[in-house]
Amino acid sequence: MMGPIPSPKHQLTGRFRGIRVLICAVVPILVSTISPAAGASLPDHRFSLEFETGAVWQSRNQIHIPDSSAGTRFALTDIQGNGPDAQRRVELTWNMAHRHSVRFVYAPLAFSGTGTFEMPVRFAGGSFTPGTAVDSEYKFDSYRLSYRYLLHESEHWRWRIGATAFIRDARVELRQQGVVASDSNVGFVPLLSASLEYDVAPRWTALLDFDGLVSTQGRAIDAAAKIRYDLSDTWYLTAGYRVFEGGVDNDRYAFGWYNFALASLGVRF
Repeated sequence: MMGPIPSPKHQLTGRFRGIRVLICAVVPILVSTISPAAGASLPDHRFSLEFETGAVWQSRNQIHIPDSSAGTRFALTDIQGNGPDAQRRVELTWNMAHRHSVRFVYAPLAFSGTGTFEMPVRFAGGSFTPGTAVDSEYKFDSYRLSYRYLLHESEHWRWRIGATAFIRDARVELRQQGVVASDSNVGFVPLLSASLEYDVAPRWTALLDFDGLVSTQGRAIDAAAKIRYDLSDTWYLTAGYRVFEGGVDNDRYAFGWYNFALASLGVRF
């Protein structure tokens, strides 16, 4: 579960404070870029919609809730395995002006499986015995809103930087012979955002995409390396690799590392 996880009492307050800060920072930019006075040329396509799918592997998924003597640290991969599992993702980009863009991302992530513990495990108020089957479910859905500014553009290169409002909806549940324990968390994390594009050849573009931030209480990193092929001026395909890594270490301990082999279909309009 990525990013600092505040206490339930202050969770919503902190999240809405972060959203207010984002709105105060982005709205003036939106107004200035949309108004005729901005003087910026409009892009050929105002929007792009991309549907991504592929396979995801769990390299690491360690849980310790609560992060104290009342809980036990264990690896969900021991119960669920490493995969692969199917993954999906949707991205919608609005090119407001030549140098200004906003992107919305919906990225669900879920694993489930049955296995056994080799030692007694205490998790979220429940106690689980070794050697007996445990059913497990893990969910980490994220919703992201990014603003990016085209900082550099040349014949072959384009470099954008910005910020992302990252909202997570996470849940872990264990079940064993009538014992059910679960931990859910919804939280807001601000991230840095950047992308780099290089036109390799006509119709072919290499892309690097990054959202991430590291703090004393945790980190969140989503980085992808892709190749895009333009089928036409409207349609395009991409393929590549994505890593999604991070976690939190405060009253909860949860760190995961996920590797994606991806392919996507996109349309500009």
